[in-house]
Amino acid sequence: MSQPLRIIVDHREPDKLKKRLDKLGMEVKEQQLEIADYIISDQVACERKTGTDLITSIMDNRLFEQIERLIETYPQPILLLEDLPSAFERTEWKKRKKHVYGALTYIFLRRQLPIIPTSQMSETAIALNRIASWVQEDHDDPIIARKSPKTRSLSDNQIFFLQGLQNTGQKKAKALLKAFDRSPINVINAILNSKVVYTRTGNPKGIEGAFENLEGFGPKYLLKNQELLSLKEKK
Repeated sequence: MSQPLRIIVDHREPDKLKKRLDKLGMEVKEQQLEIADYIISDQVACERKTGTDLITSIMDNRLFEQIERLIETYPQPILLLEDLPSAFERTEWKKRKKHVYGALTYIFLRRQLPIIPTSQMSETAIALNRIASWVQEDHDDPIIARKSPKTRSLSDNQIFFLQGLQNTGQKKAKALLKAFDRSPINVINAILNSKVVYTRTGNPKGIEGAFENLEGFGPKYLLKNQELLSLKEKK
């Protein structure tokens, strides 16, 4: 008989949601979590935000701190966004939708954090169940609630810095540091001094320079970041 899907749930999360997870056949363990609301494995953790939670955390500046700690602590973090329309129920926030979508765009594009939308709590429970199924049924990863490091190491700060580049998540930032002698300035110089090679028809076909044989970093990546690092705005 197969093992039930397991999940660690922060004790402050709604009892109604915990009961729904239990009804879905999951083994639910409550714990006071420092990071995230739901732990699926030692690699995967989820932060849950309702629309109203999202607004509150933007207003008191907690949102981005929570997101950074989640990204720093778990290799595969996920944001579960439940009932986004509730964010705009208050009159003053109906006029500030661009701030909400701006925050979500930053989280998804610049921090490369996956966002799974749900319309209500029952759908959130289903989403958590499916995430656990993908993660646990083909693997035997332990479920561990991690603690965020109190202070960042030099390496952590370098990775964080490089994640400011276009299309650069934690994995790519680590690969860049490894490829260029663990020096962010070497990475920047390599981007600026590499050259995209084009076909006769004008399509990019490869790279000359330090990025030439670097797997996972193609011409499109190089061009985007050369534009980012340029002193002149592209017209």
